[in-house]
Amino acid sequence: MRPPLVEAMLDPGFYPHRPKGVRLIETHISWVFLTGPYAYKVKKPVNFGFLDFTTLKQRMHFAREEVRLNRRLSPDVYLGVLEIRRRDGEFSLQGPGEVVEVAVWMRELREEWRLDLLLESGRVGQDLWDLIAERIARFHGEAETSPHVASFGEPEKVMVNVKENFDQTEPFRDMTIPRGWFVDLRDYSLGFLAERRDLFKKRIRSGRIREGHGDLHTENIYYDGERLYVLDCIEFNERFRFQDTASDVAFLLMDLEARGFEQGGWRFLNGYLQYSGDFELLQVLRFYKIYRAYVRGKIESFQMAQKGKAAQEKARRYFELAWRYLVEERPRFLLASCGIMGSGKSTLCMELASRLGAVLIRSDSVRKLSLGIPPWEHRYEPFGQGIYSPEVTDSVYRKMISLAEEVLGAGYPVILDGSFSRASHRRMVSELAQRLGIPYLFLYTQCPVEVIKERIGKRRDISDGRVEILEEHIRSFETPKELPPERVLSVDTRGPLSVEVIREVKERVR
Repeated sequence: MRPPLVEAMLDPGFYPHRPKGVRLIETHISWVFLTGPYAYKVKKPVNFGFLDFTTLKQRMHFAREEVRLNRRLSPDVYLGVLEIRRRDGEFSLQGPGEVVEVAVWMRELREEWRLDLLLESGRVGQDLWDLIAERIARFHGEAETSPHVASFGEPEKVMVNVKENFDQTEPFRDMTIPRGWFVDLRDYSLGFLAERRDLFKKRIRSGRIREGHGDLHTENIYYDGERLYVLDCIEFNERFRFQDTASDVAFLLMDLEARGFEQGGWRFLNGYLQYSGDFELLQVLRFYKIYRAYVRGKIESFQMAQKGKAAQEKARRYFELAWRYLVEERPRFLLASCGIMGSGKSTLCMELASRLGAVLIRSDSVRKLSLGIPPWEHRYEPFGQGIYSPEVTDSVYRKMISLAEEVLGAGYPVILDGSFSRASHRRMVSELAQRLGIPYLFLYTQCPVEVIKERIGKRRDISDGRVEILEEHIRSFETPKELPPERVLSVDTRGPLSVEVIREVKERVR
């Protein structure tokens, strides 16, 4: 039986704008009333330990927190907090009488804009992944941090969340998670925290512990074809929100992989790295992906009493994903592009990175971030001057090689996206690969100059390449004649990436 307030809010006459109808969505912690132009969320008076909404004062506080926090990412969706009053047994929105409840007032977004549904219908392209990556990277860069927030990155505080997971799932061993998986995942997670304390401390010093989102998955991301909206960050418990930014990234990646969209996950990850420069997160990424998959498995296990076998099977799939993260090993290799500006290097490298599951390191991003310039900011310098002087360029390629070694050391294959127009820069790549004993290959991009000029004119990217400096760039380019033929693959980039090129690259780096 529904509470009287819920029945009142299902009546279109309750709302000042008099909608044609009202639809109710109920979760374990709230009622959401959809009225067309607006949505109204009322928190349930529940206490689950990790959240407590039992008093009106608490619900008021967390309603205001929900609006404050979500306005960081979607200010025009979260409109405010409205009081619900009652007089003579009648409920009203902002009307006369005693305040008995509050509602978070939101703009209602169309369901078909939700990212999980866009993915299922095949309506997600590279531009959207780039938009999501930039939005989340900028959000993390601007999110609040302080000594108190940063303290949640301490291994002891991370341990609280991790240990809670295993304590709460013990009753489900051999029901939703095999006993062996439980033991191995627990031993890995607790062991990683104990053995890599220095890494967690380093993340704190790097300023990577922020007031993040906490619930970043595809059902909380919307795109209307022009604008991106990110909703429903966690307001009810700061220990789920004060976290390493890598945990937010890991949640979205895990959700995409659980839904079968691994290529989309790699596009998002490489875009995020391009905008944030936080390649260090790769050292904790597996840990947090396991944590996020395990949390989902735990939550589905809790649902077994209501949903039965369906919840049991779903929980098992999440635990299986966590186990897969634990045991998977990626073959390491090193690819590097080589070619003049506009010849399709970045497009080729981004596509290969998502197809092969590799980390992309872009010279355009490394150059700007190393000089304290946001990657999305353009600096149109004369050819070979300013931030594009030979001295800066040498420094950029050394930095790229250093990052590549760090990423390879973390167990990921690497693709380097840059012109590599000088033999001395190409030599850095071959020397690194030989020192680490891994296969390497240069992708020599070929394209007619007329096509290049047309591309550069239409380009919307972090690159500062432009037609005015193209001829000087071509004159200065050193053709890679010094490389052994087996270490160079010429790629015609006039058309889309072909299956043959992908097959050839895989053969060369096997």
